[in-house]
Amino acid sequence: MMPRLRLSEPHDTANFSGIDPLDGRYYDLESSKYLSERSRVACQAHVEAALAHTLADFGLCSLKNAKDIEKAASQVTIEEVYKEEEITKHDIKALVNCIRRNLEPAAHSYVHLGATSNDIISTALALQMKTAMHELILPRIDLLISTLCKLANTYADTPQIGRTHGQHAVPVTFGFALAEYVSRLSDTSEAIRALSNALSGKFSGAVGAYNALDLFVEDPLQFESSLLERLNLRTAAYSTQIVPPEGLIRLIDELAITAGIMANLSHDMRHLQRSEIGEVRERFEKGQTGSSTMAHKRNPWNFENVISMSKQVTAQLINANLNISSEHQRDLTDSASSRFYMVVPALVASMTARLNKIMSKLEVDEAAMQRNLHMSGGAIAAEPLYLLLGKHGHPSAHEKAKEIAHRALEQKSTLESMILKDSEVADYWPRLTKKEQQIITNPEKYYTGLAAKKAHIIIASRKSG
Repeated sequence: MMPRLRLSEPHDTANFSGIDPLDGRYYDLESSKYLSERSRVACQAHVEAALAHTLADFGLCSLKNAKDIEKAASQVTIEEVYKEEEITKHDIKALVNCIRRNLEPAAHSYVHLGATSNDIISTALALQMKTAMHELILPRIDLLISTLCKLANTYADTPQIGRTHGQHAVPVTFGFALAEYVSRLSDTSEAIRALSNALSGKFSGAVGAYNALDLFVEDPLQFESSLLERLNLRTAAYSTQIVPPEGLIRLIDELAITAGIMANLSHDMRHLQRSEIGEVRERFEKGQTGSSTMAHKRNPWNFENVISMSKQVTAQLINANLNISSEHQRDLTDSASSRFYMVVPALVASMTARLNKIMSKLEVDEAAMQRNLHMSGGAIAAEPLYLLLGKHGHPSAHEKAKEIAHRALEQKSTLESMILKDSEVADYWPRLTKKEQQIITNPEKYYTGLAAKKAHIIIASRKSG
C-alpha cells in the first residue's frame, strides 16, 4: 500500500522579494506547507506515484517499478522541476523528466504512462485543496469556534443592548451575540468539509474519452476509479481533458462566505470598540502603538485587517467564476488564473488565525455594557410596554407606548416617570403584575428573552456535533 501524501515542512520564514503580500507581510509557514507552489509540485509528483502503483495493480508494471517511481517522485524538488521547465517549456513534462532522472532506464516508460498532463494537474489540484481544507483550514476554523464558545459561555448572562440599524433595540446578552457566530461558522465549516470531500480527480485522457487508456487496460473506468481511491478522491462523473471546475469553485465560494462571516464578526467587534461605546477592546500589548502621532489611540487594527482581507477573498470569486468556461474539451484560458486559487485559502487561514488570537484576548467591559443599557433611561422597554398595555386591554397600545417613549427621550427622563405622569397609562399600570412592572422598569435584567438559553443551546449543539 502506497503511503498517504506527506508534505515537507517549509523552512523559509519570509520572502521579502515577493510581490504578493501573502509572500511577505502576511507570510504563514503552515499555509505555505499546503498552498505553495512547492506543495503543488509535491502533489503532482504524488499523483504520478499513485499512477505507477495503479499500473502495478493492473499488471502493467512490477511492484518494484512502482516503488522505485514512488521513491523517485518523492525526491523531486521544485527547484529542479523549474530548471527543467526552462528546457521543456512544459511543467508536467519537466516533472516527468525529473522523476525519470532518478530511475533505472527499465522503469522510465511507466512514468506518466497513459496520462495526459491534466490527469495529473486536475487530480493534484483536488488533492492539494482537499488536504489543505482538512489539515489547515478546518482546524483553524474549529479553533476559532472553540474560542467563541468559551466567550459565549462566559458572557451568556451578561446583558447588552441589542442594536438594529445602529440604534438601540431591546436587550440581549453578549454571549447570545457571540453565539450567532458560533452557529454561522459551524454551518460553513460543515459545508467546507462536505465540499472538499466532494472534490474529484480524473484519469480519462486528452479529451476525457479514455482513448489512450483503452489501448492497454481492459476496464479504463475501473483503472481510473482505483487510482483515485488510492488518493482518497472521488472520480469525476464526467471529464474532458479537465475536471469540470464547478466543484472547486463552489468550495472557493464557501470559503468566501466564511471570510464574510468573519468580517461580519470583526465589524461588530470594531463597532463595539468605538470610543462612544467602549464595550470591548483588543488587548494592547506592551510596546504597541496605536498611532504615530496620537499617543492615546488604541485602534481595532486586527479586526480591521480581517475585514480588509475578506475583500481580497471576494475579489478572487470573480477570477474563479470566470473559469467555468473552457471551450470544447479544453482550452488554456484558465491556466494562469487558476494558479491564484490558493490565495483564497491562504487568506482565510490568515484571517482565522488572526481573529482567533484577538478574540482569545478580548477585553470585555461589562460596566460599559450596563452604562449603554441605561443610556435611554429605560426607553428600550417601549416594546414590552406596548405588548403589556395591549394584553391588559389598551385600544392603541403601540401608539401610546411610542408617544411615551419618545417623550422620555426628548425630555431626557425615564420611561417609568413618563408612564406615571400620563394619566391614561397610569390607570393601566396597577393592572400589570409585579413581574410585568419589573420588565418595564428594569428591562436590562428582566427583558432579555431567551438570549442566555439560546447561547447555551448553540454551545451545546456545537459540543455534541
